[in-house]
Amino acid sequence: MKKKDKNYFMRLLSFLFLIFISLYIALESGYYEAKVSKKTAMTEESIQKFEKDVKEGNPIDVNTYIFEEKNDYSNHTTDAAVFIGAKVEGFMSKGITEIFGVVKSLFS
Repeated sequence: MKKKDKNYFMRLLSFLFLIFISLYIALESGYYEAKVSKKTAMTEESIQKFEKDVKEGNPIDVNTYIFEEKNDYSNHTTDAAVFIGAKVEGFMSKGITEIFGVVKSLFS
């Protein structure tokens, strides 16, 4: 019996369609708007706090009114990738510097 070839195009098309449907559902359910409105509410609260501090004559520090949500997504895999990337970068930089040194000595 002949084995059927895998149709990679149809698999890719199906995968992209699933991503499209997922994003469409997220958009229609209001997920994005909810995240944006939360940031807007925090900004409005910061503006009100700033105006109150100005009226009361309190010392003003810009960092007090800035809303930034910082997430740390690092784990052992990302740490290893950064370490390996730094080593490769050092190796390549050293190699390129030496190659240009040799080329420079040939033309000097």
